[in-house]
Order: sequence, then structure tokens, then C-alpha cells
Amino acid sequence: MSDLAVLPTSTPAEIVDISPEALEVSNCYLQCQDINKVAEELDIPVHIVTQILARREVRAYVDNVFFNVGFNNRFKIRRAMDALIAKKFAELDEAGVGSNKDISELLALSHKMSMEQMDKEIQLKKLDAEKGSGPKSQVNVQINENGSNYGSLIERLINNQI
Repeated sequence: MSDLAVLPTSTPAEIVDISPEALEVSNCYLQCQDINKVAEELDIPVHIVTQILARREVRAYVDNVFFNVGFNNRFKIRRAMDALIAKKFAELDEAGVGSNKDISELLALSHKMSMEQMDKEIQLKKLDAEKGSGPKSQVNVQINENGSNYGSLIERLINNQI
């Protein structure tokens, strides 16, 4: 059974803000990973599948699932890397002779991956902070006072000439 099949029971419930049809197309795309196969499987034209997958909310859903399932998940990557390093240390202990270069390369790669992950998290937090700090709505007003009827009307209203 794939990780996609157990996704709803293995992750916390989230509000998914896409239509049921788009959800069906996106889930089928996550399984097939081919637009033509999705169109064939769901018996709909390829251009409709493409339009649905191009929607912002559908792309966000597909990206979220993709990065949280399988080895794209940062925790699974970390566990796999730790297991690989532990295995390499065990091999060095068993053989009694080994190359420190192999283990140092693995440790350097592990460190690089951790630093890149932290850097991406910092960038995401900065983006979230920028989104929250900006104006929620904006109203632009243009006032043309050079000989316009509106400007003269306002001037007469201010001076009680009407």
C-alpha cells in the first residue's frame, strides 16, 4: 500500500479549499504523474486536466502532498541519511579498517542538507511575515484640481456659493 493511500489517516486534517472534481484530478495526478494517464483514467479531455492542474489552489495541494509524502518529506530524508551514516559507522567498526573519507563525505552532505533546510525555513518565515505586515486592502484616490469641473464644484461648496 502506497503512502498516498494512507494519507488522510496519517496526516492531520486540513481544510482543502478546492472543488471535489479538482481534488479527484489532483489525486489521480499524484498517483499517475502523467497528464495523459489522468485524462485516460478519468475519461476527460487532456486540456481540461491541464486547466484544472494549472489552478493555484490545485498546484498548492499537489505541492503540499508531494513534499510531505515519500522521501521528499524532510523527516524521512533525515531518517534515511541517519541510517546511512549509522550503517557506514558499523561497516567501519566491523572491518576495523576503512576510509574516513567516506564517512566525512556523508557527514558533510548531511550537514549541507540540514543547513539548506534551515535556510529554506527561514526564507518561508520571512515571506509569511512580509505577507502579514502589508496592507490588507488599499484605496487609491486621484484628485485632479487643474480646471476640472469637480475641483470648481468642491471649491464653490467650500465657499458656500451654491
